[in-house]
Amino acid sequence: MRLVPLSVVALAVLAAQPARAQTAAQLVDRGVEAYQDLDLGGAAGLFRRALAVTGTDSLVLAGRLRALGYLGAAEFLRGDRDSTVAAFRRIVLLSPRHRLDDLVFPPDITALYAEVQRDTKVVHVALPPIVRFRAGDAGFRPQLLASSFHQIVVTVDRSDGTTARLLFQGLIGDSLEVLWDGLDGLGAPVPSARYVLRVESRDPAGEPVRIVRVPLDVRAAEPDTLPHPILADSALLPERSPEERNVQALIGGLAGGIGLAVLPSLLASDSELSPGRFVLAGSVTVAGVIGFFTQRGGRPLPANVAANEAQRQLWRADLDRVAQENARRRTQVELSIQVGAAAAVELQRP
Repeated sequence: MRLVPLSVVALAVLAAQPARAQTAAQLVDRGVEAYQDLDLGGAAGLFRRALAVTGTDSLVLAGRLRALGYLGAAEFLRGDRDSTVAAFRRIVLLSPRHRLDDLVFPPDITALYAEVQRDTKVVHVALPPIVRFRAGDAGFRPQLLASSFHQIVVTVDRSDGTTARLLFQGLIGDSLEVLWDGLDGLGAPVPSARYVLRVESRDPAGEPVRIVRVPLDVRAAEPDTLPHPILADSALLPERSPEERNVQALIGGLAGGIGLAVLPSLLASDSELSPGRFVLAGSVTVAGVIGFFTQRGGRPLPANVAANEAQRQLWRADLDRVAQENARRRTQVELSIQVGAAAAVELQRP
């Protein structure tokens, strides 16, 4: 049996370690070297391996854009246009405004990339994770970055899919700032709920090709309102002099009714108690009772009546002022919007 020197084994182990410990960034560097040496197949394989790495060793955005650019160029030089377009389209989806370096890549490759960028209708939405502002102040300002000139529709939708507010409908160039004041289509502050910022990209025929949805968790802090003023009865003066009710009307009515019913029989023993006599007596009695409850005694006090009317007018004016102030305060709603992660849906492929 032939023994292998320990120094040879150590060198083999050391040589194997970098290959096992290679990160995605290192794979990209190796791929670039292979591309420059015109080992296009090997370069494409290294770029694909680097793009497939996940976890802490995965590529950051700049690294992914670099790998995809070289991957597309390698496939172009190998004559595979479909793979080139696929790699370039992934660049546009990641970064709509990205440009290939024309000092690195030849004009026919950058021209094809520009064509793919023009045909891929993509909009990225840039927003801070939390936005706070007062309703009506247009404090919600999404920044839209577009891959190319095309039509878009931007809305804030409720969780049931209905539109709370149309923010923009028209053409976008390379970028656009959209404003929302936190109000719905009727001009009222939106209540606390979950909403979606929806950005729809359309083709030249007006058909939707891609939709970006950004979840919005809206919390509205309702302002304090003033209580309605109350006019207490104790604040009003008596409007009549303090006299007793008209007891005479009651006594007179009762006496008159009894007299009509009984007196003829007392005066003439042979007189009959006819029904008509009792109806007339009842009417006189009822009239006396009504007079007791409706004809209150006491004379009007004009000075007190005028003073009470002035007091009521002041109360009505105060009531109107409070109502107007509360209406104004209800529009001063503080909104806090927590922005979620954007998700895109491809409706058409070019």
